[in-house]
Amino acid sequence: MIIDKYWGRFFGDSADSATLVAYLDAKDKEILEVSEIFADLGIDKLAGNYTDARLDATVDGVDYHFDQVFPVIMDLSVLLLESKTTRRFNLARIGGAKDRNMRVDAGPKENTQITTALKYFALMPEEHAIAEQFDEDDWYEIGNLCEEIRASLD
Repeated sequence: MIIDKYWGRFFGDSADSATLVAYLDAKDKEILEVSEIFADLGIDKLAGNYTDARLDATVDGVDYHFDQVFPVIMDLSVLLLESKTTRRFNLARIGGAKDRNMRVDAGPKENTQITTALKYFALMPEEHAIAEQFDEDDWYEIGNLCEEIRASLD
């Protein structure tokens, strides 16, 4: 499974990841479109610039704060690939409070935005605020993982 391969070290291991999982948990939908996630969280207003953006969003009366958007894009890429490959993932396996299956689907526009962001990180990790959290060797490991996922999503 894709989640077993990627989730845990660089993907799905940040406070922003936990916030994303809480958001997914609260949505209580079996199928969630990336376009809805982007609109709810305000990612759609960033025009693809995820290098150092922060977000605050209120969805259905619940406040969500993200210190960095790029980890959210990384996490969504894994969930999107898992959904594409196995048609679903269990929310509890990624830290959700509910033991239920769901799927994340992306249209061509959002898929391109995610894959472009992954490619940009692979090429220029130092341009991303998240790079400050890791040493230079990790940048390239994360970049290689991003490139693997990007190639599978294309």
